[in-house]
Amino acid sequence: MEVSQSSERCQGLPPLVGTRIVVVSYGLERGYDRARGLDDLGYRVAATGDVVGAPEFVGEFQPDAVVIDLGQPGSSSEAVGHVRTATNVPIMVIGANASTSEMLRCLEAGADEYCRPPTSTEEIDLRLRALFRRVRVQSPERNRPVGAVLNVGEIEIDRASQTVRKRGIIVPLSPTEFRLLVTLAERQGEVVPSKALIARVWGTQYSGETHYLRLYVRYLRQKLEDDPSHPEYIVNRWGSGYAMEGPPRAA
Repeated sequence: MEVSQSSERCQGLPPLVGTRIVVVSYGLERGYDRARGLDDLGYRVAATGDVVGAPEFVGEFQPDAVVIDLGQPGSSSEAVGHVRTATNVPIMVIGANASTSEMLRCLEAGADEYCRPPTSTEEIDLRLRALFRRVRVQSPERNRPVGAVLNVGEIEIDRASQTVRKRGIIVPLSPTEFRLLVTLAERQGEVVPSKALIARVWGTQYSGETHYLRLYVRYLRQKLEDDPSHPEYIVNRWGSGYAMEGPPRAA
């Protein structure tokens, strides 16, 4: 399956797989619930339930963005002020009462984005992607040129020309295959959750369609692996997702 029209409309949004996020909440239970949802989409998430100690926590974790989801009216703007003293990264607030006055206080305190409750994790993901595009942050690879070449073993991936070579020979890939390969190669050696891969390649509306992912992983293996039945580049991590690894060099 190639990407749908609705997914195509999101292609200009920067990919955020691997982006470091801190979730600030009152109590870890709420924070962990939000963190688990973002983690499923491929973010690297740390949560704290200590609003007063949040600046120190943010300073230690060095995130790319902060999500403040307190769930208590009248306290979000104060939390924004605390966190802003510790970092210049984007801050997103999940509102507690959806009032214009709360939004104004949060934005004046230093927030970059305000979401009216209730807010799904998918909406947070889309708003973060749009926010990072606006501030022109290519996180977490923000120091890597957009057209950089990725090398994994004998595979060379040129993102500028959207070409792939193995041992110097061009390997023709469809647009969907190329997006999937780049997503894995950008996080070489790390497991990328299946849900994050699906969201990046097809869009969050296909989060439950895991058969698409399995099908296109098979396509890539057939084109890139020396022995597709014993893959060395694109490996499955059961119950977690997939990782792209450089095969061990021959002795």
